[in-house]
Amino acid sequence: MLDVNFFDELRIGLATADDIRRWSYGEVKKPETINYRTL
Repeated sequence: MLDVNFFDELRIGLATADDIRRWSYGEVKKPETINYRTL
């Protein structure tokens, strides 16, 4: 079994615009901004 708490290496990279488009789905039908200062 793989122990996910211990590892030897971690690789981080930047996503391309095409990657982000491929990960996204759906449609924004009602864009609203929440004012977090009033919460």
